[in-house]
Amino acid sequence: MVIAESWNNLAPRGRIGIAAGVVLIVCLTAGLGIWAYRTDYQVLFADVAVADAAAMTAELDKQKVPYRLADNGTTILVPQEIVYKTRLKLMGNEMPLHGAVGFEVFNNADFGMTEFVQKVNYQRAIQGELTRTILSIDDIQAARVHLAIPEQGLFKKALTRPKASVTVTMKKDRTLAPEQIAGIQRLVAASVPDIAGNDVTVLNQHGVALTRPVGSDAASESSSAALEAKRGTESYLAKKVTEVLDRSFGAGVAVASVDVALNLDQSRITTEEVLPAKGAQQAGVMVRERRTSSEGNDLTAATPARGNGNSSTESDYQVGRRVEQLVPGSGEIRRMTVAVLVRQPLNEDQVAKLKEVVTLAVGYNEARGDAVVVYPMAQFQQIGAPTPEQAEPAAGPVEAPSAPPAPALSNQVMLALAALVAVVLALGVAHLLRARRPAVTAAPARLSATERAQMVADIRQWIEHAPVVAGEVRK
Repeated sequence: MVIAESWNNLAPRGRIGIAAGVVLIVCLTAGLGIWAYRTDYQVLFADVAVADAAAMTAELDKQKVPYRLADNGTTILVPQEIVYKTRLKLMGNEMPLHGAVGFEVFNNADFGMTEFVQKVNYQRAIQGELTRTILSIDDIQAARVHLAIPEQGLFKKALTRPKASVTVTMKKDRTLAPEQIAGIQRLVAASVPDIAGNDVTVLNQHGVALTRPVGSDAASESSSAALEAKRGTESYLAKKVTEVLDRSFGAGVAVASVDVALNLDQSRITTEEVLPAKGAQQAGVMVRERRTSSEGNDLTAATPARGNGNSSTESDYQVGRRVEQLVPGSGEIRRMTVAVLVRQPLNEDQVAKLKEVVTLAVGYNEARGDAVVVYPMAQFQQIGAPTPEQAEPAAGPVEAPSAPPAPALSNQVMLALAALVAVVLALGVAHLLRARRPAVTAAPARLSATERAQMVADIRQWIEHAPVVAGEVRK
């Protein structure tokens, strides 16, 4: 056959090149086929607890849905075309996620269940529903609720009040604000009868109580409230100054710090005054007058006394009374200081204008002794202080920048691979055709008439002068 003959006529180097090209084409074709027809898995749930992942995978096995696990079992992957359908099915099955079972515990209730078991299941359901509600807060990763409800009966009344405890696990670099903690307390108190908000204890994953204990020391509670008020006021004023500086110089160019001294003293002033009657000398208004004679008869102004008998007069006055209570509002600012540091150089006129803007932004009051200072960074450079750009980095291990995730193969990559396969295929075919082409002998060049005559003359001369060999006859 032609192919066999062509293969036999090839040199060993050509055979090796053709074989390598064929193997490369087959491998690339197989790789493209596998990539084109492979199953694309996408995330079904991420950052899943171990117990929740076990429950989900068990349900997926029951539904015969293919899945994969990633990130040490905390991420579940399913095929792309069924990711949303599978997610809705799992959430509709009311699985006990986060170790919490809600009111679905009564879906398949046994009629022979005792009263004690029913109470236990009801308490589990309340705890599970509260856990699910608390987990709806963005900053919380996991939560658990415990209810301590004393037993009550028809002829027995519990002497202790019901209480509750909530343990929360925060997400990375997240904390709960005091308002959120109070909201969790109010949520539990409003969901369980006879529980007060102060009887709900909230703890974080480190075992630190986020709520103040009931009946704590009044002095410590007052100092904590004062510190919170001071911190909130300083944060509010610093935010206003920073916003003005960022809009003027750009983000991060200027730094502002505010310190305030608050007047948290509360006093109650009560004033009582006697109001005299208008146009009268007495301090009050006479509402009754009674005269009595020595005979024991009551006399009035219209009935004068008879004879020389003794008489007495008794008068009742209504005294006017005014009570005024004055309670000064707590949180009044006694003194305030503001420090502003600007990185870029400023002249004296610019510093004065910036100081005026800052004083108006924070409500500067000279009578209180407030102080506002503005300094450019250039003044510190003049005295030899290093700038933040020139400061040496702190000693210690430096985290290497995390490598970006490998991008997924796109259409452009696929087109590039197809072009590469086409080029390799074309080179292989060209090499094969070149090997099959037979070797063509170059045709001799034709001689001109002069060259032929010269050649004939040279041959004759050579014959004439050739030596005669023995036995040869020359004609």
